[in-house]
Amino acid sequence: MKMKIGARRLTLLTATMLAGVFCDGSSHAAAQSHSNHPAATGGSQGKAHGRVPVKIMHPRTSVNAQDAEAISVRVSRQALNGGGGMMRREIAPHSVQTVTKQYIEMQSPASTALDMIKNLPSVTVSTVDSSGILGGKINSRSLTDSDMGILLNGVPVATAYYLNQNVDTENVNMISVTPGSSAIDLPVTSAAAGIMDSQTMTPSHKFGGLMDFSYGTNNLSREFIRVESGDIGNSGIRTFASFSHTHSRNWNGPGTNERRHLDFGAAKDFEDGSSVNLFVSWNHQFTMEPLKPTAKQFYNKKDGLGTYNYSSSYDPSNPSKYGMLNGNMWDQVFVTLPVHLHLPAKFSFDFKPYYVYNGGYTYNGSLFNGSGRNATIGQGGSGIAGSVPTASYYSVYRPHAGTVAKLNYDPVSWDHMELGYWFDYQDNQVNNMYSVLQSNGRQYFPYNSSKGVYVNGERYMPYQGDAGWKIHSLFFQNTAKLLNDRLTLNGGIKVAMINRWTVNGASSTPRTEQNQVVPLPQVGISYRIDQHNMIYVNAEGDFRMPDPGSLGQVYDAQTGGYVGNPYNPKPQYSIKEELGWRFDNDYFMTDLELFNYSITNRLLSTSVYINNQAISSTINAGNQTARGVDFMISAHPWHHFSPYVSVEYLNATMDSNILTTGMLNGQTVSDLLPTKGKKAVQSPHVHASAGLTYDDGHFFANGSVSYVSSQYATFMNDEKIPGYITDNLSLGYRFNSFGRFKAPKFQLNFSNLGGDFVRTGVYSLVSNAKAAKGIYGSTISSSGTPTYYLYPRFSVTGNISVGF
Repeated sequence: MKMKIGARRLTLLTATMLAGVFCDGSSHAAAQSHSNHPAATGGSQGKAHGRVPVKIMHPRTSVNAQDAEAISVRVSRQALNGGGGMMRREIAPHSVQTVTKQYIEMQSPASTALDMIKNLPSVTVSTVDSSGILGGKINSRSLTDSDMGILLNGVPVATAYYLNQNVDTENVNMISVTPGSSAIDLPVTSAAAGIMDSQTMTPSHKFGGLMDFSYGTNNLSREFIRVESGDIGNSGIRTFASFSHTHSRNWNGPGTNERRHLDFGAAKDFEDGSSVNLFVSWNHQFTMEPLKPTAKQFYNKKDGLGTYNYSSSYDPSNPSKYGMLNGNMWDQVFVTLPVHLHLPAKFSFDFKPYYVYNGGYTYNGSLFNGSGRNATIGQGGSGIAGSVPTASYYSVYRPHAGTVAKLNYDPVSWDHMELGYWFDYQDNQVNNMYSVLQSNGRQYFPYNSSKGVYVNGERYMPYQGDAGWKIHSLFFQNTAKLLNDRLTLNGGIKVAMINRWTVNGASSTPRTEQNQVVPLPQVGISYRIDQHNMIYVNAEGDFRMPDPGSLGQVYDAQTGGYVGNPYNPKPQYSIKEELGWRFDNDYFMTDLELFNYSITNRLLSTSVYINNQAISSTINAGNQTARGVDFMISAHPWHHFSPYVSVEYLNATMDSNILTTGMLNGQTVSDLLPTKGKKAVQSPHVHASAGLTYDDGHFFANGSVSYVSSQYATFMNDEKIPGYITDNLSLGYRFNSFGRFKAPKFQLNFSNLGGDFVRTGVYSLVSNAKAAKGIYGSTISSSGTPTYYLYPRFSVTGNISVGF
């Protein structure tokens, strides 16, 4: 029978609408991907179990039937976004907070992932410069980024301070934070503060590229170029490669910073749903670290009473104050090669190997006293009779490798199982060595033996350390979707077998090691009430092992030897619960979540005293409870405007007193610092943000402002940071494409519009800034003075970009 044109058009239109309905996120493949992979919750590899995940709860499509044979269906990616990309629609059975490509592209290319996520309710961010070269710190629900899994494409990388080394901003598709949970197949154990995962772009099937140039405050200059190969012949392989160079002067103190970075990606998809993806990055940077001030130094600087920072001139009698002698040279190589294989009989297999290398050295100026030590410059060189200016180097070599292997099985359409194994290995090798300086304060190459300091004929290395771990982990997870896919039940367990060690070449007990077997259960339940409403509950356990270096002995500067560490900390364990509700319609979306954390043996880095000598160490700060609420709301574009608001209320308290020492009747005795019931450090009660985006396709603007309430810097709550406000503004214009040049764009990015000079975070904690009375009556002296991160003053960055 011959179908009439009108009937055919109606049939095609109806089929298209039905496809939109049945591609809803309630489908097994989509829901499975969103609930079990960082993929759909904010950091995925794009495919799950051989099927492409699709999530369209309210299809915003246009159907143009041009004739009987042609039909066009367009779905906007921005339909899933709210607030101009500052929020994304989520369906996972746990909290997920995501910023998307739409928002990232409006920010300065010199920005890092830290700058992108600072308006999310669950995190407060401290950054130290506006060039994106120096990193910063994350606090989340009374925890820090040391308690967070920092990932790139689902693979662990270094802490937040080194985020800039991982990937260039132009190559990032989205950044997600799951503040209270981590997917069971992710290669992490220490994720009490959740996961932050940055997902990189996938190479295009067509040849093209992007160029941009930035210039801004503090002599910032940045150049970037990316080229995409498109499909190479008939191989189906496509690649991209990019390179960037950044140079900037410190806004705070002397010195300049320079960064060179290379990204490379390759992908291959197969007809049966299998895929292979490769991502490689290389980073080389040379930075000069500014000093972090105490509260007194901060206020003196603010009141114009001098400076606390390094000097720009060299004084041979005090080389430690010379700014050019305080910095680091650092290299990183990152490689990951995830493979997804579609297998027969409802099976599939995922294999994700990774390798991360970090190496370089940090240095600072110092005086070396060679009197009576048989010290020479170079082996057998001229003797050192008194104090000479030197550079003290900490040479670091840090290989990190691992793999995740996972077998997936779908016995029926509504059930999915995963069985996997994770192996992880990291070795941190550190050597401390000294070299003499040139007469003008410049350094020699640190490995130049002829300028090194030798004692008794051997290179002087007061510290030689090697610390690391091996992790073997098995995990199992099952996800069932019931009641016509409205109810999702997810449960699993990860068992991690951890061996950590430390080796101190200068200690009398050179090797210490410890083994732990840790079960990490988790369960998640979500229920879709109707097309617009969803509720979820999530609970899981989390484990964090202390820094392996805390196992061994510590250097006692008073005696020049090594002593046992009385603060040898225990592992930290956390139990976390979340209860959430989401709402979404054609106009706006909301996300409300209640959370509760119970933390045992809280791990914190602070200054402790051993034989009256202050030593930086990791300690157990007792038990801790954190409860609160996160709320986000944003609108879909209305007359090109998209507002966004988020707020977190947090109540975190310390539940234990802290072990310390005090003086009683002229004797040093063990005592407890009365911290029980005090507010947890680095835990502001309120973090609120508001943003507004305008985007008509050509002109765009995004403004945001955040308020963070006061937070304590000591366990005794005797010193704190007052509340502060930060702000940002982006303005830009996209021109029409012409010839080979696609969408030329010009934009300006402003930060700290009022030029405020404020502290935004605690760099180093102390137990008590003032003397205190112990539980057992001893007098506990001040343990030092906290130091702080500063918010960079007003900055503006201009950027010109063009595709081809």
